[in-house]
Amino acid sequence: MYSIRIYQLVWVLLLILGSASMQGQAQQEEQEGFNFTLTGRGLAATGNENPFWMYSNQYGRLDAQTGVLALAQASFVTEFNENNRLEIGGGLLANDGIYDGVKADELYATYTWDWLEINAGLKHRDRKLRGISSVDGDIMWSNNARALPGVYIQMLKPLKIFKWFEASATFGHYFLEEDRYVSNAQVHHKSLELALVFSPGDRLSGSMKHYVQFGGTSPRYGKQPADFKNLINIFFGQGGSGDSGAFVGDQINSLGNGLGSYELAYEMTRADFYLRLYHQSIFEDTSGIELSNFPDGVWGAYLEPEGISWLDAIDLEYVQTVSQSGRYGDDSNGGSLSGGDSYFWNGIYQTGWNYQNRIIGLPFIIPGGYGQSNVNDRSYVVHLGATGSLGKFQYRGKLSYVTNLGTYNTPYQPREHALYSYGELGYSTSFGRFTGTLGVDWSDRTQNTLGVGLGYTYRFKM
Repeated sequence: MYSIRIYQLVWVLLLILGSASMQGQAQQEEQEGFNFTLTGRGLAATGNENPFWMYSNQYGRLDAQTGVLALAQASFVTEFNENNRLEIGGGLLANDGIYDGVKADELYATYTWDWLEINAGLKHRDRKLRGISSVDGDIMWSNNARALPGVYIQMLKPLKIFKWFEASATFGHYFLEEDRYVSNAQVHHKSLELALVFSPGDRLSGSMKHYVQFGGTSPRYGKQPADFKNLINIFFGQGGSGDSGAFVGDQINSLGNGLGSYELAYEMTRADFYLRLYHQSIFEDTSGIELSNFPDGVWGAYLEPEGISWLDAIDLEYVQTVSQSGRYGDDSNGGSLSGGDSYFWNGIYQTGWNYQNRIIGLPFIIPGGYGQSNVNDRSYVVHLGATGSLGKFQYRGKLSYVTNLGTYNTPYQPREHALYSYGELGYSTSFGRFTGTLGVDWSDRTQNTLGVGLGYTYRFKM
């Protein structure tokens, strides 16, 4: 018997909510001058939790029990000339749910010089693949969590080394919160992409994204090294020095909790379509770097057809995280000492790859409580997403069939089979955008739930 949360339903009826900026669209480049956005959203569900896709990959603004959200955003943009642009912005978020209260959503400065962009402060990363991918186009950073404070530098267009060969890179440095197992840890990031350009419409690229959690103070191992010498070791993936207080394992292997992803992608651009075929791996240690966990990761095909009035894009993905380089152990249990990768969790940095209790990357991984290992990190997923328009209405939909196995140490008995479905319909007017959402989750392990949402977004400038 389902019990609708009445107070949420009341808010839905009173507020008429929704958020176009949150519902999978790429962030829009603001116009010169002052820009303002006011957003309200309300959700109601028949169970104790909202449907999966109604709160996942939503910049951490919603959680499983959010019923009401209000968001105010402002920015100032000035263009010095055609190659130099400065944007200063911020947002204030108020919501209820598990992580209720008022908090800063964004607070940033962005400087753009021709092909280079520098972001400082709290700023969400732009969505990729129109927000219909299960990982928002990035298995390591899926916009499932709130923005991390720090500095992020990216190339806006690749560097042409030869006519047929180009390269691009990103660099970042972030700071994590105090209230985690290793307090005040930091994150180092870098990525490099190399691409072969066979023709104006054919491009093959390979890239590596690398993140390292380091520094901070562990309740068990004490203060972890974060001086300049060890920053160099972190950048090059080297072990820490013993005199710096590095854990023995970090002296033998690499310093800190290193994780990342390889991506191989082929892009075809034709007069009547754009097609991107891609695979993103996931690695936590040397075994993953050496692809011992193959074929774990995301496999996808993203298509933007021309000439189909009702379809702008469609994305089909297969995701698996079940290999993890095999079970951890020795020959007695059929395992390997390099196995049991336990994605997004680490023995020292036990809060794992999450920020303020939300997984930063692949949202199907379920973290444990404070200082505890994952609840679920082994899954098979088939995902379909689509977006387009029907007359004056814009739609977006997601459908994911998921098989969850739990973890190697604590498997689900039996396995969980679940279906996560989500639909969104938006209507833009001269006085704002109205959005309605519907989500239905079915599971043979947990409670089924149906959720609805209404919303309103108003943009204006001065």
